[in-house]
Amino acid sequence: MFKINYKNKGFKRERIELDGKEFSRCEFRDCLIVLERGETQIKDCKFYNCKLMLRGNAYTIAKIITSVIGNKPLKVLDIDEPLFLEKAGIEGGG
Repeated sequence: MFKINYKNKGFKRERIELDGKEFSRCEFRDCLIVLERGETQIKDCKFYNCKLMLRGNAYTIAKIITSVIGNKPLKVLDIDEPLFLEKAGIEGGG
């Protein structure tokens, strides 16, 4: 559970630090969105003309993702989605 929760709030021309906060049905316009640790939750929010600044662990993870996917589009998987190996009926083993 996050200590700071925003619901149905609009942000305009602000620097928004995501870590440690939850955002639900919020709207962001012309904002600088900052993420460092990834400890946030965002539900049904809209972003218009915003910039994302990744720092610390978030930046490191983004660099790894970029190395893996190159210029391909990124699909973000939900933790509950089966992995591609499970979909194909392939079982891990040693």
